[in-house]
Amino acid sequence: MVESLGSLDVVKLENGALILEGWSATSKHGPVDAFKVALRGRELPLLDANLGMPSPDVKAAFPNLDHAESCRFHLRCGLSAEESKTAETSVIALTPFFQGRPGKIEVHLMATALPEPSAEDILMIGGGFLEVSREFLRHFLQLAELKPDASILDVGCGVGRMAYMLAHYLRPEARYEGFDVIGHLVDWASAEISSRHPNFHFQKVDIYNKHYNPTGAYRASEFRFPFEDESFDFIFLTSVFTHMFGQDVRHYLDEFNRVLRPNGRCLTTCFLLNDESKALIHEEKSTQNLVHPIADCFTSNPDDPEAAVGFEEPLLLQWIRERGFELEEKRLGSWCRRPEFLSYQDILVYRKVDAIRSKAHQPNLFRRALRSARAFVRS
Repeated sequence: MVESLGSLDVVKLENGALILEGWSATSKHGPVDAFKVALRGRELPLLDANLGMPSPDVKAAFPNLDHAESCRFHLRCGLSAEESKTAETSVIALTPFFQGRPGKIEVHLMATALPEPSAEDILMIGGGFLEVSREFLRHFLQLAELKPDASILDVGCGVGRMAYMLAHYLRPEARYEGFDVIGHLVDWASAEISSRHPNFHFQKVDIYNKHYNPTGAYRASEFRFPFEDESFDFIFLTSVFTHMFGQDVRHYLDEFNRVLRPNGRCLTTCFLLNDESKALIHEEKSTQNLVHPIADCFTSNPDDPEAAVGFEEPLLLQWIRERGFELEEKRLGSWCRRPEFLSYQDILVYRKVDAIRSKAHQPNLFRRALRSARAFVRS
């Protein structure tokens, strides 16, 4: 992916067509040479594309971008009669191309078709709602190639922040499942999202967490996800490993492997401790003071350790590899105040590639299967 900057300034329907205006530019990759526009994942035909239009405002703000003086565009896209009816509440994704390589996807929604939760519930999940939902949908599309008909599992769904934009992107034949430990958040998502989108399902799971669910009946390290084997194409969890210990994380990775289909992907946000982040913590620049060791992780608060947890980067990547996953993307975050970043937390995207290796981490099941196979051969 080419690192690019841009903005969608005008998005409107006009005479049965979708009109997009804005600017897109990069550094060291020349001017934009093409665009792809998709509505709920379906690429739209470009009826008219004017590129390289004057942009003195961009030049003034970003003088070092390539062709900053002529990076505005005007696009007119064709819509079917049915798409014209639903375009306002459907996710529009605009991808610029530079020398044939895709740049940063711009995600836009003209109008929402869902209510938003209360300010109190939004604050409980860390603040931010629509803007964070939009940001992560872009990550799902850009980093994990999420398709609109996918089967998705949202681990730690909260009040449905990620589900919100997904409800405007996924098609009716897609499947969304989400679970969380905070019951009233799940109740809101079920009442307001599932009632309008029957393919979205939310449920509470009573997992113990000292910070979020201190009366929980089940340990995370023993919790079996309530879903069948190989039933999902994509799993994501945002700010979940940041509240879990190593034993729990390893178990969840095993569960991801179990419920993911072959070649399915998982996107995880976390705090990775590496040379750069540890140096920034030592310099007291980081927003998270992850210096207190607990078992195989580090916390910022020994009295409430699950409030914020980080892992040594090589160790977490080792756990991921050992469970049959291949790392596809690692994007570092701003949490430790590094100068270059993608999001607040670090982001990992990994793909299921080796079912045999993952079964080796379940020795009893693996040995029973091996004994059965040998018995069958002898017979």
